[in-house]
Amino acid sequence: MAGKKSLCKQIDAQKMASILQTAMDTTLVIDCRSFVEYNISHVLSSVNICCSKLVKRRLQQDKVLITEFIQPACKIKITVQEKQMVVIYDQCTTDVEALMSDSFLYILLGKLNTSFQSVSLLTDRFQSAHSSH
Repeated sequence: MAGKKSLCKQIDAQKMASILQTAMDTTLVIDCRSFVEYNISHVLSSVNICCSKLVKRRLQQDKVLITEFIQPACKIKITVQEKQMVVIYDQCTTDVEALMSDSFLYILLGKLNTSFQSVSLLTDRFQSAHSSH
């Protein structure tokens, strides 16, 4: 992926905790793990957005706007005009550059990056972030 613009900033658990302490009201946290993993434990105020082949295809083909996709899971109104930050995490991604271009997370990050001012990926594994905060 050399030469390509990075899809997002990469942050660790300590940086994510700092963001949530100072800007929780303007930060959208997206958990891309399975519904079961999300129900076992998740970041407070995060929303669970998990992949299905249909959703992935609709995002790839621009048949659904990213805000329309995310809104049903959110408790707050999502508007791209506001300066909302987005932090996204899954169970195992440690490097955004290693993502395959056809993976759900890669596609989701690309769509988020075109719609939101600041998109960050938690690159510590969720378990280590969860256990330290």
